[in-house]
Amino acid sequence: MTRHVRGTHILNLIDYVRSKKGSNGVDELWDRLEEKRGSKKKEIKENEFVEYDLLLDLFEIVEELHGEHLGVSRPREIGRHIANNLGYYEFLMRADSFEGLIRKAEDSWDQVYDFGSIELVEYHDDAATIRYHGYPKDHRICDYFQGSLEADIELMDMDGEIEHTACPVQGDEYIEFRIHWG
Repeated sequence: MTRHVRGTHILNLIDYVRSKKGSNGVDELWDRLEEKRGSKKKEIKENEFVEYDLLLDLFEIVEELHGEHLGVSRPREIGRHIANNLGYYEFLMRADSFEGLIRKAEDSWDQVYDFGSIELVEYHDDAATIRYHGYPKDHRICDYFQGSLEADIELMDMDGEIEHTACPVQGDEYIEFRIHWG
């Protein structure tokens, strides 16, 4: 089964690399991708779906080239960067609460991914549990979603902590995070 994600995620990952390593870093990223995939760079369009595996390959290459930064994985940093820079988030950020933000994400998930889902399992005044279903077993995906959630709580002006409570890499059926604030 081929999975897809909107090209805007790829473009924002490239923007992340450019912000950290400049144009040379982006060129190096494309060169390594060409070596890995055996295909030339293709034009990525913001609103078109592209293979999700391309995003995973780019995560892998960024980690190989640049490793962790201050103890934080690059996919986690990329998740934060993308959440802060996606135009799509303008729509989500119109939510009046963190619960509203996640509910909007649930309702519009298929506009960004053609697979998987996000679920708000529980919500309280000071905590929430969120699950991502249908994603491949890859620690970078967990890191990426954790970074996105970190940016979300910052964008909502919340002071909180995120605990990674379930992971397919560890044998769980889904990715799960427990978020505490207040």
